[in-house]
Amino acid sequence: MDNVEVLAAILIWLLVVGAALSRVPGGGMRSLIAPWLALTLLTMGVEFIALFIFTYGLLFTLGPGAATAGVVISGVILAATPVAWALVLRRRAHSSATGPAAHGSAAAHS
Repeated sequence: MDNVEVLAAILIWLLVVGAALSRVPGGGMRSLIAPWLALTLLTMGVEFIALFIFTYGLLFTLGPGAATAGVVISGVILAATPVAWALVLRRRAHSSATGPAAHGSAAAHS
């Protein structure tokens, strides 16, 4: 795989998860895609730096086998990040769409 294929795979992955956000009731893709994309990119940037340091630490302390495991774990974490933010935003959009009455708020009963 060259760099273009990797970037295309990342873009397709982000578009698939972004399309899942369009099914949120009361909010659509326009209201959730920008925060989702910003949160995903910022989180993945921080994760990449931390996991890069962690993996190199494994390489230099425990050897190539541990570094390989670190790379696999890093890939899983980075792949799960867009999904995790999508779930968080869907839950928040769904709870705000149902209103405070669904949560038993005292203000809703007054």
